[in-house]
Amino acid sequence: MKPFLSVQIEYRKMEDGICITKLHGRCAEIRIPAEIDGLPVVAIGERAFAVKEEAPAAEPMDELDAEIVFAAEAPVEMAEGQALRRVFLPDSVETIGAYAFHGCSALERISLPAKLQEISLRMFDGCASLEQITLPAGLKGIGDYAFYNCGSLKKLHLPESVERIGKYAFYNCRKMEEINIPLATTDLNMGMFLNCDALQYMTFGRCRHISDLIAGLNHELHLTIDFPQENGETETCRLLIPDFQYEYIEDTPARQFHQVNYGTGHIFRQCIGNSEIDFRRYDEIFYLTRREDEAETVLILAMNRLQYPYRMQEKYRENYLNYIRDHFLWAAEYYINRNENEKMKLFADWGLFTQENLPMVMDIAQKKGRTAILSFLMDYQHRHFAPAKKKKTFSL
Repeated sequence: MKPFLSVQIEYRKMEDGICITKLHGRCAEIRIPAEIDGLPVVAIGERAFAVKEEAPAAEPMDELDAEIVFAAEAPVEMAEGQALRRVFLPDSVETIGAYAFHGCSALERISLPAKLQEISLRMFDGCASLEQITLPAGLKGIGDYAFYNCGSLKKLHLPESVERIGKYAFYNCRKMEEINIPLATTDLNMGMFLNCDALQYMTFGRCRHISDLIAGLNHELHLTIDFPQENGETETCRLLIPDFQYEYIEDTPARQFHQVNYGTGHIFRQCIGNSEIDFRRYDEIFYLTRREDEAETVLILAMNRLQYPYRMQEKYRENYLNYIRDHFLWAAEYYINRNENEKMKLFADWGLFTQENLPMVMDIAQKKGRTAILSFLMDYQHRHFAPAKKKKTFSL
């Protein structure tokens, strides 16, 4: 018979229901019921699932079944067991205390209750295996150091209800690639994205605190920013900010150090303020990225501005279009390789296809096996470059 683990979950009764206070022993999966002793489970206490050092992790096929007992008193002794990997909480839970999952380094999946309004102080501190998490739609706040050292977290979608994000909330989330800052978020604190080395895609519901938030990020950034208008509509811009590197050089006679920057990123960052963007300057220095940055970076920057031309002057629009014209076959192949038919439609809208270059683009699409793109290009050719039909004439 397969052995099983013995786990006890300690709880206490409150006026409005049950609070889970401590997990004794460890097992791979915990499911908290909606009721205990006829009372709703409404809270998870501070450090309820926390551990100083996680138990050994087991492969799914080696996980042991657990006999889980709910008790109002702590056991005298409980075996260590296996690392906690999955936690399922009922929607009756309204609050989760600070440090609740601190040190749960093997935690991969957790279901958060729909009524939860706050990710508390250091709630997921050290949850190094947590790759993704769905936050409740009505969440209001994210506490200080809430996701500290969540080194596997790759993407986080914050609900539009979030109003506050605490200091160092995502510190050391080194694999996080994408995050959004909702329109309602007005309370943003220091050091939120320190050591977020992979964070590239950031969406802002309003132009607010952007310069401060990206200050510690010197790699390439892709910013999507919404600008609410007085008529109730929203205009959107997308900006690519190139990367840059720096080092400190010693001025020996003066006994001082000064910073030397390499790359265009630090210049583009000067266009990004906390409450406004200097679009004229951003578009004006396009020549710098053409001269110094990789072709892919230059292309995406130009495409972003053309596709989302918020506050762009006509002369700068022509600069971007001329760059794509000058590198059109390469640009077309770049997007064909990525099977982005939408970009072909944009090229068509901007009048970039000609009778000379279209057959070459079609040939690229055919060789790459991009049938949807090829179909679009063939239709475009038929509508715009088909040979004129000869008129029939009769001799009398």
